[in-house]
Order: sequence, then structure tokens, then C-alpha cells
Amino acid sequence: MSQTRANFNLKALFWSFTLGAVFAFAVSAGVALWITKAPIPFVAKVQQGSKLVDITLDGKQDPNKELYSEGQGVELNTAKVATVKAGDVSAEQDSAVPVKYWVQAGAFSQNVDAESMRARIAFIGLDAQIVYRNERGQRLYRVRIGPFETQQQAEEINQTLADNSIKGELLRLRD
Repeated sequence: MSQTRANFNLKALFWSFTLGAVFAFAVSAGVALWITKAPIPFVAKVQQGSKLVDITLDGKQDPNKELYSEGQGVELNTAKVATVKAGDVSAEQDSAVPVKYWVQAGAFSQNVDAESMRARIAFIGLDAQIVYRNERGQRLYRVRIGPFETQQQAEEINQTLADNSIKGELLRLRD
């Protein structure tokens, strides 16, 4: 009788171990499928842009308008402006207006995503700024590095970003 009981205990132990292993495998397969379907946190969430973007403000728009609080005004200069009568005005304007270059690493609708990109750039050893602006009723957070005096400096930073799997875009801003 004791041999039957020992044989029964071995069979019960074998089946409980087998069922436990099958259950554990099924749970781990389910978790693996769930993780692979989850969104990846470091996916580029911006569209591909052009090689160089020229943003000219020409005094028509204040880029910091969104940052002003109510009651804070901007003092306007009402002095008369000198007029140029002869000569090529466009050539003079291009040489007179300083151009700064920036590298934009991304534009995000959520501040958390922009801060994440800024942290990735900080791990590379670069200092990035987050600039936000309301466009079409939605706030857009832009991650930028710069300003740089020459386009070559900006391209070097852009190449550093590309070496670290970050898509950058060169911006040319006139002061």
C-alpha cells in the first residue's frame, strides 16, 4: 500500500509541475506580446523636414509674444527711420542683418516628450533649449540647440545628433 501511495504522489507531483510550467510559459508569452505591442518611447514623433529652413521675422511678428504676461507691455521705438533712396537695398539688408543658425532636434505636442528629447541630447554632452509656441490652437514644444555663428558649426552639431540616432534640422534665423 505504501508503494501505491508513493507512486500516486510522484504522479501528482509530475502533473502539478507540468501544469505549472505550461501556465508560466503562457503568462510569459502573453506579457511578451503585450510589451511588443506597446509604443516605443524613443521613436521620432516629428515629420521629416527640409535641409535648411529660413525663418525671417522682419519685425512683423514678436517671437516672444506668447511669453508676455498680461499687463506687461513692449515699449515701441517711435523714432523716425532713415530712408535709402539709391542703391541695392536687398544686398545692404543681407549684410546688415546678422544670421544665426540653430539645430532643431524635434517638435512635440507634449512637454514630457520635449523634456525626454532634451535629456537624450544632454547625455550626448550638448545643451538644448525648449521653446514653445501656440500654432493653430495647439501648443508646440521645439527642442533647439544653438545659436551658432556659422552654418558649418550647426552642421557639425547636426552630424553629432545623427551619429546618436537623433534627426536634426538646420534653421537659419535672422535677428
